[in-house]
Amino acid sequence: MALDNDLDNGRSDDGEPVSGDSGAADDAQRPSGGRRRRRRAALLGGGVVLVALAGAWALRENIADNVIAGQLDKLGLPATYEIVRISPDEQVVRNVVIGDPARPDATIEELHVVTRLTWGWPGIGRITLVHPRLYGTVRGGKASFGSLDKVLFDDSSDKPAELPDLDVKVVDGRALILSDAGRIGVSLEGAGALRGGFEGEVAAIAPRLDLAGCSATRASLYGKVSVAAARPRLEGPLRLASLACPENDVALGKTELKLDLRADDTLNGGEGIIGLDVAAPRFAQGRAGNLTGTANVTWRDEALNARYDLAASRFVADEVRVADLAFSGRARSTRGLSRLEVEGDLKADAITPGRGLDTALASAGRSAQGTLAAALIDKVRVNLAREMRGSRLDANLVVRRGDEGASLVVPRGTLRGRSGIALVNLSRLQVMLGQGDEAPRVSGNFTTGGRGLPRLSGRMEAQRGGRMAMHLRMPEYAAGEDRLELPELTLVQQGDGALQFSGKARLSGAVPGGTTRDLSLPLEGRWAANGDLALWPRCTQVSFASLELAGLTLQRQQLPVCPATGSAIVRSNGQGVQIAAGVPALDLAGTLGDTPVRIKSGAVGLAMPGVLTARDVDVSLGPVETPSRFAIDTIDARIGEDIAGTFSEADVALASVPLDMHQAAGNWRYADGVLSLDDASFTLVDRQQVPRFQPLVSRGAKLRLEDGVITANTLLREPGSDRAVVRAAITHRLNDASGHADLTVDDLHFDEGMRAESVSRLVLGMVSDLKGDIAGKGRIDWNAKGVTSTGRFSSDGLDFAAPFGPVKGMSGEVVFTDLLGMVTAPDQRVKLASINPGIEVTDGELSFELRKNLLLAINGARWPFMEGTLTLEPGTMTVGASETRRYTLTVRGLDAASFVRHLEVSNISASGVFDGELPLVFDENGGRIEGGYLTSREPGGNVAYVGALSYEDLSAMGNFAFDALKSVDYKRMDIGLEGSISGEIVTRISFDGLSQGTGASRNFLTKQVAKLPIRFIVNIKAPFFSLFGSMRSLYDPSFVADPRTLGLVDRQGKAIEGGGATPAYISIQPPVSENEQ
Repeated sequence: MALDNDLDNGRSDDGEPVSGDSGAADDAQRPSGGRRRRRRAALLGGGVVLVALAGAWALRENIADNVIAGQLDKLGLPATYEIVRISPDEQVVRNVVIGDPARPDATIEELHVVTRLTWGWPGIGRITLVHPRLYGTVRGGKASFGSLDKVLFDDSSDKPAELPDLDVKVVDGRALILSDAGRIGVSLEGAGALRGGFEGEVAAIAPRLDLAGCSATRASLYGKVSVAAARPRLEGPLRLASLACPENDVALGKTELKLDLRADDTLNGGEGIIGLDVAAPRFAQGRAGNLTGTANVTWRDEALNARYDLAASRFVADEVRVADLAFSGRARSTRGLSRLEVEGDLKADAITPGRGLDTALASAGRSAQGTLAAALIDKVRVNLAREMRGSRLDANLVVRRGDEGASLVVPRGTLRGRSGIALVNLSRLQVMLGQGDEAPRVSGNFTTGGRGLPRLSGRMEAQRGGRMAMHLRMPEYAAGEDRLELPELTLVQQGDGALQFSGKARLSGAVPGGTTRDLSLPLEGRWAANGDLALWPRCTQVSFASLELAGLTLQRQQLPVCPATGSAIVRSNGQGVQIAAGVPALDLAGTLGDTPVRIKSGAVGLAMPGVLTARDVDVSLGPVETPSRFAIDTIDARIGEDIAGTFSEADVALASVPLDMHQAAGNWRYADGVLSLDDASFTLVDRQQVPRFQPLVSRGAKLRLEDGVITANTLLREPGSDRAVVRAAITHRLNDASGHADLTVDDLHFDEGMRAESVSRLVLGMVSDLKGDIAGKGRIDWNAKGVTSTGRFSSDGLDFAAPFGPVKGMSGEVVFTDLLGMVTAPDQRVKLASINPGIEVTDGELSFELRKNLLLAINGARWPFMEGTLTLEPGTMTVGASETRRYTLTVRGLDAASFVRHLEVSNISASGVFDGELPLVFDENGGRIEGGYLTSREPGGNVAYVGALSYEDLSAMGNFAFDALKSVDYKRMDIGLEGSISGEIVTRISFDGLSQGTGASRNFLTKQVAKLPIRFIVNIKAPFFSLFGSMRSLYDPSFVADPRTLGLVDRQGKAIEGGGATPAYISIQPPVSENEQ
């Protein structure tokens, strides 16, 4: 710039002054000549007055030199100069250098001083400065112009400062000021009396200024300078290309200050008018299209008084947009700016809220989904958005700052919605900002309202001891069924800034997982001045008219909630939020759906972040007479980002399902609205008085509760062998208490490692030594109407011992219509590869069905038997009960020859066909045959001995008789069977129509006997289980297994209901026969 370049010509690169020419350097020697002239003037002063007046004109240059030098000496200014011309009316000097010639503080290319003679003495008229140059600094806020400081800033006199009484003309005056902020160049040109009449122009420019974290570019000042009545005046614009304060997040675009400033004649005060025009200002998160205004400012005695009128258009912030914003009022300060008060009226038109508030409310509404707050927040958001578009603000503000701190006072303030209804009213609101960490203190009144918005009224007042209290009320605010009311809320601010509050809230509507009605929640706590919060410092009684959670409905209950000793339920400090609460005991009653429910427990404790612990939890569902019970000894939880813990010693008994879970334990977790149980173990027990199943165990079970649906998966095992028995997949819906369980049996294998009685003791007395595999599937369904269960189970071959003999290869499928009740579909059929009640029969088929109350109905069984059939007649029995059981075996078409062959008796032959029945009775006295018989069909048959006589000691008559009877024909044979299965069976064989058969010895005697009618009766007593065995069984009792040895019946033939130690075998002697005629 020309101004800077010109000024720079007087300084070196480092700011040192340089001489304009050699003459200036020669004049540096003038002080020695001046001393000679002062000595001569002193000598002339001792002369007479007439000589002095006469010689004044002749010696005018010396006189002028002495005047200038004397004035400079008086001011204490070191200076050099050249006298160009001295005339009666003007003195001209050039190359004036003030200060160190090597580093001048000011230079004047040419100085014209018009002199005036008054009574012969010279005086100063107009002073003309041609090309003056001034050099200064501003460091640390203090200005300095070198040696000129003693003239410019002389405070030794008590007289008020004032402009000198000079008539000055400045031609192309310039100054260079080096400041901490940057380089400032100034130019001045004008003329006139400094105490009245001076007029000129001033210009200043700074390419860049950096001060207090702010940076201004291309700062310039162009204005008119004048003096009237000793009062300087500046008129003109101060412009900035831009201003940026990153630390304060402030930025201004093109800025212009229209200045009209006038100083007092004492130069220690003044007044002025400032016009403001700023393009694109930005303050923190707000910005505007432009900012304009005016201010009338007065500064006297370190006191500021100003009247201002500011306006901004198109103001935009994150939270609000305002078409027109205006702030007008007054500002006052004393003691400089240490005490400041700004009062004004703030008006904003066409307010439109930004996305921030709406987004925050929408986010809060989403976070509160499932609670009454969601609907209330959504209603506030919708109505607030409608009312705030085009709203208007009118408020009176007073801001004060002093030694005691800062404060904001709002005597009045109203925010009106688009409809014209007041949304917020403020009156006598005062906010005292504390020092350091001290909390602000607030007083005043406010109300809120508007269409569809909550109506709050608050009153803040001062109390003794520096306390401030606020009383707040909010009538019921509703959105559908969701309601919130604050009947009373009192906040008391202590003298130290701490805030205590107490009151009550009443809520109705949705809560997580359910709804509540008239929930009364006391509010009590303290907010310390350092920000620490303590909520509910003592036991609090929470009550509600009704509470519904996940189908659970509680009516008119009260619940005491207590903090830990010496603490509060909720505490918040620099370490975060802590919650510690406890309930001494729970005793609640209500309904789950339509089902009565009762909840009792011991102490329940909650600590966040931390743990939740509950002891002795007992939940009862259903009518008092037939409840479902959940008894849990301990529930522990760890509360963090999610909630997780353990439970132990839990017993579950569902009334509708006759199976109980005992000693349940495992891990649980609640996260993202899902409750899950992992690695759970329990024992499944049949609740029936006569258990159908032995206890089964599970480990590693899993359960999940999501959206009101419970799903569980587990594998049940027989505890003795740890062999898998059944896989269960369970689904239960809480909303209607319905669900199902899918049961899968994968090749359940019975052998010595796992016996059938270890799964169900009902088989004792019916089967033993079961071997083979069973597979199948079942399903249990339940709902409000009841429980149903079905299943299909099958085997490819089971072997076991039954009361009347071993069974092998039983195969087929059994369909259950009531799996839990052990009820099958009618006419279930299974194949029997063989059954051996003493004589093996094969390829049979059994039809049966299980009915209610474990009633086993045998529809019948049929086997091919000795060229005929063996049939088990229909009968019934109650499984596991002590009762008299009757079975009937019917024989049809038994071939005697086939029978003898089956007995493997090689020296006996027989013929004939038999029919009969074997009625079997089992009761408390044991098992027995009653009225059993076999009868031959006509025309009879033959019995013959075809081997050699094995007894060598027979007498002659014995041999004779044997030969005569070794082949006998009969017309009718009756075999009667009677007696205890566990003891001896009396077998009565009756032959009618006897005659010698082929091969018998014939003689005179036998011919005579044959003419007689003979009945041959044989009575045999023998153990039942040896009777129908082969002839080897007479000598080898282990050939056919005795059910007593297998543990199916005891020594008295009674069914064994437990244990079943195998009794020792009782040997059977060969039967004794006797003849009877």
